[in-house]
Amino acid sequence: MKAKEPSRLFSSANWVMMLAIVGALLAAQWKHEAVPLAVVTTVLVLTVVKARLIILDFMDLRGEHPAMAAALWAWPVFFSLATLGRALGSHWAG
Repeated sequence: MKAKEPSRLFSSANWVMMLAIVGALLAAQWKHEAVPLAVVTTVLVLTVVKARLIILDFMDLRGEHPAMAAALWAWPVFFSLATLGRALGSHWAG
């Protein structure tokens, strides 16, 4: 491990915790109501960013195995797009 890596890992851990807290607070605002589409989109974007940080820093794939990192990152992106598509479909369908 290089000298900079522990500080980058600590910084990444702080970002992951902050993104998780913000996502939880956004989701908690609407307990038994329909969540607005903008909030769903924001939570999904935060989820993808958080997954990217975890894949690159905590799984130590930054610069090591770019194909593996891209494949692992494709899963949260795919499911986030599927969730957003379903939310948009139900929004437009009424």
